[in-house]
Amino acid sequence: MPYCLRILALLIAVGAPFISAAGCQRGPLKAEVHGKVTFKGQPVKEGTVTFLNTKEGGAAEARINRDGTYAVEGGAVVGEYDRVEIKPLMEMKDTDPGKTPPSKVEKAAPDIPAKFRQQGSTPLSASVKAGKNEINFDMTP
Repeated sequence: MPYCLRILALLIAVGAPFISAAGCQRGPLKAEVHGKVTFKGQPVKEGTVTFLNTKEGGAAEARINRDGTYAVEGGAVVGEYDRVEIKPLMEMKDTDPGKTPPSKVEKAAPDIPAKFRQQGSTPLSASVKAGKNEINFDMTP
């Protein structure tokens, strides 16, 4: 093999991984999202935070920790979330013993008012920007 062809083959072999790595992000841009959920200033001890973009589609969700903090694993797509729901965790419960099988129901959560649990009534929204986002939610009755 002539010298210049060997050099070309070497450049292709060595350069191709770098070329493909430069454009490895697939899909929309995501950003880190974390924060704290409180009710009347006190940490919500469990539940979920769901970010919804009802105009363009898309959602991200995180579980609330015992200290009220949350972090969206894998990040959230950068953009506007016109609805943010805060919901209690679900549990299996036998609501009609002996007549129907157990079903999923919301756990009791007096620190999450009903209006924050559904996209039709929640007043919460969020804007996720590129980079790190700290988004806190303080719910009131």
